[in-house]
Amino acid sequence: MSNQAISLALRRAIYFTVSVVLLWAVWHWFDGRQALARLQAANPGWLILALILLTIQTIASALRWRLTCTQLGLPLSNQQAIGQYYVSMLCNLTLPGGMLGDAGRAWHHRQAAGLATSASAVVLERLLGQIAIIATLTLALLWLLRSTATTHPGIWLISLIGIACAIWLLAHGPKPKWLKRFGSHMKSAWFDPAVRVQQLVLTITILACSLLAFYACARAVGVSLPAANALVVLPATLMVMTLPVSVAGWGVREAAAALLWPLAMVASDAAVAASLAYGLIATASTLPALWWLRPRARLAAST
Repeated sequence: MSNQAISLALRRAIYFTVSVVLLWAVWHWFDGRQALARLQAANPGWLILALILLTIQTIASALRWRLTCTQLGLPLSNQQAIGQYYVSMLCNLTLPGGMLGDAGRAWHHRQAAGLATSASAVVLERLLGQIAIIATLTLALLWLLRSTATTHPGIWLISLIGIACAIWLLAHGPKPKWLKRFGSHMKSAWFDPAVRVQQLVLTITILACSLLAFYACARAVGVSLPAANALVVLPATLMVMTLPVSVAGWGVREAAAALLWPLAMVASDAAVAASLAYGLIATASTLPALWWLRPRARLAAST
């Protein structure tokens, strides 16, 4: 076995171990039995709503990826984009690391315009989603902390100076060749007048569906989150679960929910139940990928 294969197997074992250890810790420290009882008594109507929202999110994400690919010179039909995106999401939500499906999309289209360009299309599509979540979290925190603008103006001043310095460094600092190429791809994919409105609409749709689906899962297990609190704890939990350190965010997401949601006056066991419900529904929403994984469908998608 090569060193690369050993390294890959070791990484997967670590991801699996992280998920198992965190789920075990959450179960023992945050009343896992009560969380399971909440999950078993979940309202099916809210869960069905979450499933519908996550289905819309996946299709909209596929269309956003297709739009990005088109801007970078990678021809892709709607059917191909949706099929490949479903397969990618199924891989992301069932395999260690949470990114193997994305890597597969980039590798599949490497011959059309080069691996760098196909990888840029995948990264730009996912990056836009992360920026939307970060922006939502930042605005929600600013709204909750608005009273500190008068009581602690120094904190706001230091924050603004730090942001201004970071922007200046990004604009005027040295840029390696790959970063310049990536910046050119970003300009074409995001800011071209022909697509920027479509990118914005699709991104808002995807963000709304993701947050509302998590909210629906929370309601299914009996949790009611005020809007201001929801716009803090939900994006924060979604951000944490995307870290490539576990199997599809399992364990990491539940631990984050158990620790963060009490800040919004939600019991940890209820937060864990909502997180488990979201993970199960998110996985279920990717099952249509099995249709595209049939030999005939796979052959058609590759042509």
